[in-house]
Amino acid sequence: MNSPLCTIPRTIALCVAAGLLWSSAATAGDIEDSNSACLDCHDGEESAIHFADGATLTVGISADAWKKSGHAAEVRCKDCHAAIKDYPHPAVNFPTKRAYQLDRAQSCKRCHYAYHTKAQDSIHAKELAKGNQKAPTCTDCHGMHNEADKADRQAVTLRCGSCHAKISAQYAQSVHGEGWGKASANVPMCVDCHGAHAILDPRKAAFHTRSWDICSKCHADAEKMAGTGLSTQVVETYLDDFHGRSNERYAQGAGTPGKPIATCSDCHGVHDIRSFRAAKKNGTLQSEVIVACRKCHKDAPPAFADAWLSHEPPTLATAPLVVLIQWGYRVLIPLIMAGLVLHILLHLWRARVHR
Repeated sequence: MNSPLCTIPRTIALCVAAGLLWSSAATAGDIEDSNSACLDCHDGEESAIHFADGATLTVGISADAWKKSGHAAEVRCKDCHAAIKDYPHPAVNFPTKRAYQLDRAQSCKRCHYAYHTKAQDSIHAKELAKGNQKAPTCTDCHGMHNEADKADRQAVTLRCGSCHAKISAQYAQSVHGEGWGKASANVPMCVDCHGAHAILDPRKAAFHTRSWDICSKCHADAEKMAGTGLSTQVVETYLDDFHGRSNERYAQGAGTPGKPIATCSDCHGVHDIRSFRAAKKNGTLQSEVIVACRKCHKDAPPAFADAWLSHEPPTLATAPLVVLIQWGYRVLIPLIMAGLVLHILLHLWRARVHR
């Protein structure tokens, strides 16, 4: 039988466990009560914070928008505004409104540290580190008191356009942008190509070398391409030619190319991607292709692109010579290898017989 003294630690443990359960159960209700105390004053509040440069920032928020946000059920106001403990609130001492916003965005990493870490490798974070305060941070993309519970690709794309207006206009005129209003979930948007947090610098050679892989996420997916009339073999055929094979090897770590090698965007455009279907129907495809070729091969003659198979696998009907050569190699190479092995075996046998 256990002594009374032995039951004391167990009793303490049970009390602690009960206290933790009560605390977690009470937290959900406490969050709403805690936030209600703040919203009683800040819901629709018209007063503002004044900064040294003359800018102002209203301290009012919409209670309805906050309650619909992704944070409302789990986050207290004081979790982000930890410095505010008493009333009147302490003065905000920042030279500019933007400096204050950048400081407040740092509170996001307390909960979203994984995303914060990814964002530190992005071009946005590097621009901020250089002193470019216009570069976006968490709250610029996700909002401050109306954060969406789930990422809305269209909403994020519109926010990207608020800074990248020229690129947004080009995108809107492209074949991707034309599908925006067609309720197609497969239309690529900013975050699909550039990512959401670890946004790489698209001007770097490493991004250019691997950019074909971004396109392949959609263009090699039969489900996404269904109903578009586009072939899923465009990526496969690209990787079969010199340009694709070279970029694939460099992407796998074969070194750094001396100069950029053509990838999808060099021929089709970056944000102003257009369709070549009309050119194919009109018989002007090859003449348009040669224009793209001359971006790199300046002295290319008109017949330079005649060997290009238009992203179609060779068949006896479209490219009989290519098919015959492929099959010739498929037969010839195994025969050569078999002959080599037979030669070695015969040589070993002869050496054994005539020691």
